[in-house]
Amino acid sequence: MDQQLDDSGVPPSRRVLIVDDDRDAIRIVGDFLEARGFNTVSAMDGHEALARFHDEGPFDVIVLDVMMPNIDGLEVCRRLKSSPQGMLTPILLISARSDTRSRIAGLYAGADDYMTKPVDLREFGARVDVLLRLHDRYIELTGRRESAIEAAIFDGLSGTLSGDYFRRRLQEEIGRADRYSNSLTVVVMDLLGLPEPTEAEFDGDWGDERFASPAFKLVKAVGEGLRGRVRTPDLVSRLHRGRFAIMMPNTPRKD
Repeated sequence: MDQQLDDSGVPPSRRVLIVDDDRDAIRIVGDFLEARGFNTVSAMDGHEALARFHDEGPFDVIVLDVMMPNIDGLEVCRRLKSSPQGMLTPILLISARSDTRSRIAGLYAGADDYMTKPVDLREFGARVDVLLRLHDRYIELTGRRESAIEAAIFDGLSGTLSGDYFRRRLQEEIGRADRYSNSLTVVVMDLLGLPEPTEAEFDGDWGDERFASPAFKLVKAVGEGLRGRVRTPDLVSRLHRGRFAIMMPNTPRKD
């Protein structure tokens, strides 16, 4: 299984929430997982499971029995999957019911996998591993998507908005100002006297030591200064080289 390393370089232990009203079942599954290096937390009913999930989470996997008193496993699964944190947590349902209708009901409740009792521990371990791999890959892809969105919105050097994103927002604000007869002011400012770097240099990796020149440091400092001095609704962008723009909605030019 792919695991992220902590600061010491050691993979952190996976945390599993085991929910079952049978103490022997919890002990068997818990001992098996702990022998494989997992940390386990147990709950004896649906109410306790929901409380432990929200109070002691996050968990990497939830092993959930279906047939329990009060709140059954299907309802617990539905409630967990309806929460932002539970939506991303793999749930393995375990049930004494092996018929197709019960399996389908479990999957429609939001479960990521379904096993029938008695549980073969080797198969159980393999299914947990698969759920963890899928979960890790989803988290990885989500992180890449967020990084791509951030890269499209923000300028890597100045920390202000990118020119393309600023122009799109400007068109939206112009349309809103026209529709509601609101004021809209845009200030454009240029840093004069900067050396003329190539476009490739301005499109480079800003963490690279090659781009630690005084001119780049100045552009970065100006971006940080502008972002720290505008109002919350105002937008700051670096349009091109040393050119910045500040968009101020609901602000007349004289202000």
